[in-house]
Amino acid sequence: MAPSFLHRLRHDRRGATMVEFALVALPAFMLMLGMVEIGLMTLDRSVVEGATREAARRIRTGAAQVSGDAMGTFRTTFCANLFNLYDCDGFRFDVRTFPSFDAISLPTVQFDAAGMPSNTVFQPGGAGTVTTVRVIHRHNFGTPLVGSIMGGGASNSVPVTATAVFKTEPYQ
Repeated sequence: MAPSFLHRLRHDRRGATMVEFALVALPAFMLMLGMVEIGLMTLDRSVVEGATREAARRIRTGAAQVSGDAMGTFRTTFCANLFNLYDCDGFRFDVRTFPSFDAISLPTVQFDAAGMPSNTVFQPGGAGTVTTVRVIHRHNFGTPLVGSIMGGGASNSVPVTATAVFKTEPYQ
């Protein structure tokens, strides 16, 4: 009797598909969510690049400097071009001027304990100056492990930086 029972048990395949699906489902769903997360990060980078380009144009043409509140004008233009997808308070602006393109030397971005850039300045310069504009924020991943795979470590987030380099126009 025992050999017959063991023989039937060994050849019974009724639950095999369910067990196989249970083994494959979690990695498959994590892979799909990871692809969605990377797509969202790409959207994030694209929107931040576009908003940076539009806001940097205000500095390039001198509109920000002659407004009396260069930082406010820059920030307003930048935030308006985020299409309400992001909270503007999570962005840091690093604007520096240099005497020539050869003299550009940007410091490595330093992050504080909260993960925000701590060594940024806002110096838009005047007419005819070489200016660099960097916008930095952290993209947070919702899927576990994706952030650490993308280089974010235990924080599950990565810095997203958009940069524009130009010579300001000879505005009045």
